[in-house]
Amino acid sequence: MTINEIEGIMIMVSDQQRALDFYTQKLGFTKKVDTDVAKFRWIVVGPKDSDTVISLVDPASMKEWSKDSVDNAEKKIGTQTGIWFFTKNIDEAYNELKSKGVEITKPEKQVWGGIMSTVYDQDENSFGLVGDSGKNEN
Repeated sequence: MTINEIEGIMIMVSDQQRALDFYTQKLGFTKKVDTDVAKFRWIVVGPKDSDTVISLVDPASMKEWSKDSVDNAEKKIGTQTGIWFFTKNIDEAYNELKSKGVEITKPEKQVWGGIMSTVYDQDENSFGLVGDSGKNEN
């Protein structure tokens, strides 16, 4: 058996419609799935050209299909996700997201050498945004 790729990640959100609006309107993600499945709404978004996606999950729906308790899932709202996004020009991305009202930290050089910001969604879930500065450094 071989695992070939990471296909998707679930993010717990307090309001799926608000989350869908944030990810599509503010981050520019594409809505890839929005359907009702087994009594709950299943929403999947991701960058236009990316195969890896994020599922925006209402914790209350988890009792229908997961061993994870609703209380445990709700505790995951507003946490550090451990997910990193990548951009080719972090300065441009920072300015664009800031102009759209997205909560984002200024890009800073990290001890490991990369440049990174932190992006927060409508529920204060946080994501790293890693990228090039768009400046040629010699």
